[in-house]
Amino acid sequence: MNEIKERHNIMMRPSTWKVLNELKRILGKSASEIIERSLWKFIESEGYNSLYFKIMSTVEPCDDEENAELTKILDAMTKEDLEIADGHELQD
Repeated sequence: MNEIKERHNIMMRPSTWKVLNELKRILGKSASEIIERSLWKFIESEGYNSLYFKIMSTVEPCDDEENAELTKILDAMTKEDLEIADGHELQD
């Protein structure tokens, strides 16, 4: 899915910006692409539920109670819950 990109200003140390520019040159990617990829890798490596962040980034805000309920459900999901099934068998 191609999302429309938005422009945002960020602040970082000059040394960090130099490293990012070198990565841009080496990888042939934009700073935005590198930052986005790094963000999702960070979420995964720190053990956060990436599905939670993906869903929460695309829905309207909800109240604290509803958010807590949704978070509890998402935190209980496993990788197996997210696997795409080849088929589905209905039982009578």
